[in-house]
Amino acid sequence: MPKPGQLPPQLRAALADRQEYPLGALAYYGPDDHTCTRITAAVINAPNARPQLRHWWGESPESDPQVIAEIGEFFRLYQVREAVMTEGIIGCPHDEGIDYPEGEECPYCPFWNARQPSNTTPTEA
Repeated sequence: MPKPGQLPPQLRAALADRQEYPLGALAYYGPDDHTCTRITAAVINAPNARPQLRHWWGESPESDPQVIAEIGEFFRLYQVREAVMTEGIIGCPHDEGIDYPEGEECPYCPFWNARQPSNTTPTEA
């Protein structure tokens, strides 16, 4: 899981060639690669700008009509011109340094241990 305020590498790469700001991005997270328990939506207002983030947690938030409506409202609020999303679930829904100690593997999501890198080295959003 990226550190708070950062986008995962998959979304940073997808947004790199975009020209129409503000941009929207959606990332799906869960305890394994089949179970979504967290959605993170991001709005990026300019290249290299820190994203505005909003999170939704729950059982299958990706199919919850209220969550889908709130994501749409979030993007409309910031007048998002185009958006990208991850292909499936990309990592653990817990925040390193908040839900578990920095530099350690998430104790709640053993599926992702050794599948996703630790985020001990900050990267640009």
